[in-house]
Amino acid sequence: MVGQQAFEKHLVREGVVDEERLPRALAEAERAGVSLVDALVQTGLASSDRVYEALAGFCELRYVVPSKLDIPADLAQKVPARFANHYSFVPVQERNGTMVVAVSDPLNNQLLDDIRTVLKQRIEPVVATPDEITRALKALYGIGADTVERILGDSEAHGNVVSLDKLAANADLGDEKIDASIIKFVNQLFSEAIRSNATDIHIEPFEEELRVRFRIDGVLHGMPVPPSIRGFHSAIVSRVKIMSNLNIAEKRLPQDGKIRAALGEEQFDLRVSILPTPYGETVNLRILNRKSMFMTLDQLGFDQRDLSLFNQFIRRPHGMILVTGPTGSGKTTTLYAALSKLNNLENKIITIEDPIEYQLQGITQTQTQQQIGYTFASALRAMLRHDPDIMLVGEIRDQETAEMAVRSSLTGHLVFSTLHTNDASGAVTRLTDLGLEPFLISSTMVASIAQRLMRRVCSDCAEPFEPDDQQFLDLGIDVKEREGATFRRGRGCDNCRHTGYRGRMAIYEILPFTTAIKELTVERASSDAIKRQARLDGMRTLRESGWQRVRQGVTTFEEVMRVTADADLGV
Repeated sequence: MVGQQAFEKHLVREGVVDEERLPRALAEAERAGVSLVDALVQTGLASSDRVYEALAGFCELRYVVPSKLDIPADLAQKVPARFANHYSFVPVQERNGTMVVAVSDPLNNQLLDDIRTVLKQRIEPVVATPDEITRALKALYGIGADTVERILGDSEAHGNVVSLDKLAANADLGDEKIDASIIKFVNQLFSEAIRSNATDIHIEPFEEELRVRFRIDGVLHGMPVPPSIRGFHSAIVSRVKIMSNLNIAEKRLPQDGKIRAALGEEQFDLRVSILPTPYGETVNLRILNRKSMFMTLDQLGFDQRDLSLFNQFIRRPHGMILVTGPTGSGKTTTLYAALSKLNNLENKIITIEDPIEYQLQGITQTQTQQQIGYTFASALRAMLRHDPDIMLVGEIRDQETAEMAVRSSLTGHLVFSTLHTNDASGAVTRLTDLGLEPFLISSTMVASIAQRLMRRVCSDCAEPFEPDDQQFLDLGIDVKEREGATFRRGRGCDNCRHTGYRGRMAIYEILPFTTAIKELTVERASSDAIKRQARLDGMRTLRESGWQRVRQGVTTFEEVMRVTADADLGV
């Protein structure tokens, strides 16, 4: 009790918490059954760094940030991952036969004694936050390293050390101990990806290693995994197949499936694709967060001018609206947001998708089945017999689908669809290339919208900076435009994985089909000519839209250049 009171006084003296707020933290600690340190952090009365730094000072120990230390790999090999994870400590350094270990609870003498017993040597404790210890353990040993070690330990204990890649297909998950541990490892992998806000998980086998990568904010990042995980590749793939109701015995053909997952209160759909390679099956899982798919138009990244334009387009009684851009540029999210705004009792809305990414309440959705001849075109013909007001065609891929979509819009329907083109003006030439007559395109098109997703500057480590003239020139912007702008970039922190970016937003290039654009379309003008006219009519290009976000300090010159590298600047 005396020690507790001394620690409370120390916290007040160090300015971590004032005397007025201390009783609140003590009451919360008693109510939740946690320590005062945890209560201070959980209630937001003090930051984790400040609390644990004060705790280190009280115990007369060093405070460290393990993720910023250069921990030798051979030191990690001396400490089994399952022990480090179980006791929540990180080996930091070894000197003169003493192991320096980072812990978050230096007052727990029993914990320190257990660590000494496990390591069988003297230890010197230092203090770090629990989040830092977790982060350092993943970086040092890899995701799920304790689980992999446990599998290997169990196998050695039973005298059956084998590589699971050499087992028969139906025996991959035969061992109950391996089965349970592989389930845990796959769950750890999925949970880590979801917490990292990844959109894709790549599990890629090579001759000597199994590589795991997450796509975060559109960029791939290598994830640390224990080297021994290569031997469990087949078991991991089999577990994924079981979860997605695929054939675990089929290893020669590609397979596609779907997994439904939950983390806390959030629901996720994982789209699974498996592809055979010389070194085993490679797995890609696309993570679809239901909450992020149900964004409103206001949340997508439209500025006020573009939002007003888009709302005018979707209120048209008939015509065709195309959203263009590469895979992963957020086209489906934009279309879902538009359909959600139009979804009411007066409108009959039908979609044709491949695949259906999310079930939309109140909207009739159908999925194409190429193997039985149920294509976009055949589905469109059937859809018209259901008296729709608004139709969504997932993608225009061929002449038949394009013609059906255009003729549907001519007969009094509002049709939404997507195309793979680099910019908005390219939609016209793409439709012409598919065999559509220019007069049909001119008669039906309402607007073509190109979009990209670009990363936001991390709000936790953002700092002002002054760009040089070359950055303006690269982006095609007059240097004089710097006046009144706020330029920011991310310094790099743990929250953004030291990239300087966290989260994404969309930028748009909106091309309304004005009388002038329709005339150029009928004349079979080039996409450059159409773009020139659109800019005379006031259209902002993707780069100009990105520049507006650079001016506001939301993103950087480099990020706009990266996501618009394939979009022609035009004239």
